[in-house]
Parts: sequence; C-alpha cells; structure tokens
Amino acid sequence: MIVLKIAGGILLVLVILAALCALLLTPRVGISVHAQDGRVTGTVRYGVLHWKLRGKPAGARPPAPQKQAETPAKKPHWPAELAGLDLGGMVCEGLAFLDDVKDRLRIEELRLSLVLAAGDAAETGLILGGLSAVAGMVYPFLVRNFTIKRLEIVLDGDFHGNTTRYDLHVSCSARPIRLLAAAAVHGLRLYRLIRQTQPMEANAI
Repeated sequence: MIVLKIAGGILLVLVILAALCALLLTPRVGISVHAQDGRVTGTVRYGVLHWKLRGKPAGARPPAPQKQAETPAKKPHWPAELAGLDLGGMVCEGLAFLDDVKDRLRIEELRLSLVLAAGDAAETGLILGGLSAVAGMVYPFLVRNFTIKRLEIVLDGDFHGNTTRYDLHVSCSARPIRLLAAAAVHGLRLYRLIRQTQPMEANAI
C-alpha cells in the first residue's frame, strides 16, 4: 500500500507539472529582432508581457585588425566546424520543419542584407555562391508557404575586403505548445544528421 501511495503521489506530481507546462506554453510568444554587425536589439512578447533585448555594442575591436594584418593568410575565414557538415541536408531539414508548422507559425517580417567579405576573392566567391544557392531554396519556399509582409534577402560580396557586414530584421510569433511535436521530430533528425558527420571527421584526423 505504501508503494502504491508513493507511486500515486509521484504520478499526481507529474500530471500537475505537465499541466503547468502546458499552460505556460499556451500563450502566443513573439520575437522581433534587429541584428546589425554584431549589435542585437529587439523585443520578446509572451502573452501581454514584453521584454526588450539589447545586446552589447560591438566594442573593443580596434586591436583585431592588427592581428589580422600580422597573419592574413593563415586566419580561417570559414568556420572549421562547418566544413564536414551536410549544410544542404540541414537546410532541407529546416525547410521540412517550417513546412510542418506553416499553419502555426506567423512570420511578419524577414529582411536580410549581407555583404560577405572573407579576405580572399576566391574564398568570398565560393562562400557567396553557396549562400546564394541556399537563398535560392529558402526564398521561394517562404513565398509559397507564408504570408510575409516584408520579405527581402539580398546577398553581395566585397571581394577586396575582410569584414562581413549584415543587417537582419526578423519578426515572428507562435504558440510554443503547437510547435513541440514538430520541433522534437525534426530536432532529432537534425541531431542524427550532424552526428553522422562526426565519425568521418574523426577518421580524417
């Protein structure tokens, strides 16, 4: 009897916690973000509550150019962590997630202006070509599946510079409880996709 009472008490606590989590995830959550060259500002909405986001300004950067000037050819401009990943598969998985939640996720604004500069003309062109291919997949998908008031993606390259500039505006909202199932399924698939590349990287090393 004691064991049954303990089990019943634990089950009751779990039910109460699940109910509380469901209540917390029911209100609509919205986020509006403006990111420009390392500085992030925006607003998070949870029901009727609002919080302002204000990232640290991009300060303390003057010493950086001196380091870049010392060894410009040795510094990797493309993150080494991305080299072994299946970026195409990851983009497709992200689009599959958006396709599953297109009737539950509201996107009001998505604007990106990116001027890529990798410090080397050939590398800039290579990365810019890859990003353009991704944008060519994402933009038509968003137009077909979402009603976005302000949608704009502009990519360009600075083939003589070494400082990438960007200006990103994102505004969207959803009820988290309606996204949980799709996020769990596609998150697991994305995790497996990333894990599959790790053994190949280990063998290469």
